[in-house]
Amino acid sequence: MPDNRNVIVTRGFSNAASERMYQVGWPDDPAAKALYDNGLQCGGCSFYATLNSDWGLCAHDASRHHLETVFEHFTCPAHVMEGWGPHSFTTDADFHCRCHGDPPAA
Repeated sequence: MPDNRNVIVTRGFSNAASERMYQVGWPDDPAAKALYDNGLQCGGCSFYATLNSDWGLCAHDASRHHLETVFEHFTCPAHVMEGWGPHSFTTDADFHCRCHGDPPAA
């Protein structure tokens, strides 16, 4: 999106337009709102690169938010569910982490 400041931001959205979408609940994008409501949020996306406990970088080149800093509870139509654990940065589910954030039992 054109508003992206293209700087490393670790404590907020890097794109004011994306922040507004989140704040008002995607009124012009019911599909994205449905993803959010169903728990398909950035923190669980295969392409979410964690920066800290709340913020990460969208690394999905098919996303309209590619290379933006986004909130872990944000979402977009390009979401690829992998779980809230390690991410593989691929759309190929054969390479996704199977733990979904839960370590294996000892």
